[in-house]
Parts: sequence; structure tokens; C-alpha cells
Amino acid sequence: MISRRSSTRYNQPIPHMRARTSSGMRQAWLTLFLLAALLLPPAFASSLGDAARELAHKISAASGPGGFVLQVANHSSLDEKSLREVRGALEAELRVEGVRTSNPDQAAGTIEVVLSESLRDYVWTAEIAIGSDEKKVAMVSTPRPPTGTPFTDALPMALKATLLLSQPLPMLDVALIDMPGASRLIVLESGAVAIYRRQSGASTLNSIGRWELETSLPIVHSRPFPRDLRGRLLLRRDHLFDVYLPGTFCRTNSSPGAAITLSCSETDDPWPLTPDDGSVRAFYAAKRNFFTGALSAGIGKVANVPAFYSAAALPRSNYTLWAFAAVDGSLHLLDGVTDQLVRGVRWGSDLAAVRSNCGTGAQLLVSESGEAERDGLHAFEIPDRDPVAASSAMEFDGQIVALWPETSGNGAMAVVKRKDTGWYEAYRVSVSCSN
Repeated sequence: MISRRSSTRYNQPIPHMRARTSSGMRQAWLTLFLLAALLLPPAFASSLGDAARELAHKISAASGPGGFVLQVANHSSLDEKSLREVRGALEAELRVEGVRTSNPDQAAGTIEVVLSESLRDYVWTAEIAIGSDEKKVAMVSTPRPPTGTPFTDALPMALKATLLLSQPLPMLDVALIDMPGASRLIVLESGAVAIYRRQSGASTLNSIGRWELETSLPIVHSRPFPRDLRGRLLLRRDHLFDVYLPGTFCRTNSSPGAAITLSCSETDDPWPLTPDDGSVRAFYAAKRNFFTGALSAGIGKVANVPAFYSAAALPRSNYTLWAFAAVDGSLHLLDGVTDQLVRGVRWGSDLAAVRSNCGTGAQLLVSESGEAERDGLHAFEIPDRDPVAASSAMEFDGQIVALWPETSGNGAMAVVKRKDTGWYEAYRVSVSCSN
């Protein structure tokens, strides 16, 4: 199977417990936790326990003493055993601080704890709500073990991939479109744009079906293309599509009802970085396979970024957070004012932002290391400038050679070069909620 569906695991509500403990009971709770922690690797158990106690202290500082409904959700790769120890330490320290669990009809408020993780750390947040007052947030982080446990089915989202086309010729980008009479699959190749028509009796737009070649539009260019060729295919409203290639731009005619033609010209104009042809564009190095880092229009006050392979825009309530996969392997996060450098993420060179009904509503699809035999995709969210895993890996039987967001923004198109056959496969990838 290409898609590996996962499911979210939520903890059950904490049972009602008695009021504040005495100093002797406090010692008993801590002793029990320390004894249980001996069952875990010492450094790991100590780190989790310290983080749980730190979070409890921050919660109590924000909530004050009293009874609260406590809910804990695990969106990380912690196993059930580790989760129980974390929850036990959190409960014990909260009781010491005068915060007790309570039934909803007797509680002064609610405390919702989410255990998640970034690429390097466990990231735990608590949202404290008291009556109609503004909610308060507490957060702690602690390093994950160097060998880290693999992502598990606790992650809240799943990736779905649909195979669209397989062929021996390289594919640079693909697009699906509904047109009168039948759906079309548009394929950008190195020397032409192929348009396929779905044969009658084939299934829905987003599933693999039988395609027949309707037309092939040659790409006329005088400049030689680089060996590691990349290209972008963007659907348009006033004409069918645009094509961006190194040193070359092509567009279809706009005459309604006329046969489709493709006109190409030499140009060094920047490429749009979002599928909706937004104002932010970047200059592509015509003889290489990456963007120079010079931006047209810029992102806020930022007009230049390090040379990069790909970029993605994640909308926020009052700004857009941009992610850049730099050629040196680092990740840059820009909000128009600051440039946050994230090193050691061990990602591949391909990023794509997609919209969904899950989480924050926008996820970052990230390729893995680009291994030729078996590559993969992950979905991440960036709630607080630190990427947090949202899905387990979707593996492919080959290397991801292209990843671009759909013009609609609701999915991404991934092109994989199979190791066994050398053929190219085009997939549509989307994000779904696991729960």
C-alpha cells in the first residue's frame, strides 16, 4: 500500500482524586514515580520526569490552586508506558502545587495538555481556561533520545497518495483538470507538454484510470537545458496553463474554442513561488537546478534569502510564514521580518504547502533524504517556529524527483523515479485527519 493510515490516540480523562496532599503523601508520590522511572532508560526517564514537573509548575503558576478538568492528548511517538509515567509525574506535581483534578460540574476551569514533538525535541503545551477569562498557555520542551523512537500511529494526520500515471519518460510536473467532456491530465516533460484525456468508463478524477494521449505540445527553446532539469506547470483562469523552465517561459493560447497551442520565449523572469501566481517570485539559476535566493517583490522587508531548492507558504492569521529548503541542507523560516535558521532537520530538498481540514489547516509536505531506492514524505506543522511531525512517513519505491503544490492548494503532485524499472510515476498526495 502507498498510503499508511494512522489513528490518533487520546488519553482517557483523569479519574477524580482527593484534595491536596500532605507533605508525607507528596514524598510518597515522588517516590512511586522515581521507582517507576527505573523501568525506563535512566537519562530518558529523568528527562521526561523533569519536563513533566516543569510543565506542572508553569500550569500551577497560570491557574492557581483549585479543581480543574485535566485532559491529556498524545500526538507524539511516546509509547503507552512512557506516557503513563509522564502523566503520573504531571499529576503528582500538580497535586503538590495545589492543583487537583475535578469533575466538570465542580471544576473552576480546564487544563488541556498536548504532548507533541518536533524533529529534535518533545514539545508539550498546556492550555488553561478559567471561566470566561482569556486562555493561558504553558509550554516546555525536552530533547528526544538520540536514537529516538519511530513515529507511531499516535500522529494526528495521514497522507493519501493516488497513482495517476506511469511512463518511461521523465515527468517534471503534472496537473489534473476538469474540462468539458472528460478530465484531463497535463504532464510537463523535458521537451513537450502532453495532455491526456480520461477514457470513457474510467473512474473519478482523483483515482488512477485509463488515459489516452490527446495532444502533445512541443516546447521550443534555443538555450540548452541543464542536465538536472526542473520545471513548473501552473493552471490559469484566463488560459489553460503556464510553463516555467530554466531560461524559458511558455503559455497556452487564450482563444475560447480554438485548438490548444503553446507559445514559448526566452526569459530570465522570476518564477512564482505559490501556485496562485502571488506577488512573491524567485529567480531561477538557468544553468543549475535551484533558485538563486533573489526575490521579486520580497517577503516583507526581506528581498534576499540563501540559495534554495524549494519554498512553501503557510498562511497565518495576520501574516504568512515561509519555509525555504536551502541548498546547504538547512531550513529557513521567514515571517517578513526575521529569518530563523533551523539546522539538522535531515530533510530532502522538496517542500510543498497543502491545505486540509486538519490541525491548523495548512501542512508542510517534506521529502526525506532523497535515497534512490526508497524515498518518503512526511507532513509537518509549524505552530511555534519549530516543525512538529503531523504524520508518519509515506514511502515510495524509488526517489522523489519533483514535488509541487497543486494550483488549488488542496494537494501536491509528487513524481517518483522507480529504482527497479527506472520509470517515472506521478502521484497526487493529500492530507487527511486520522481521528
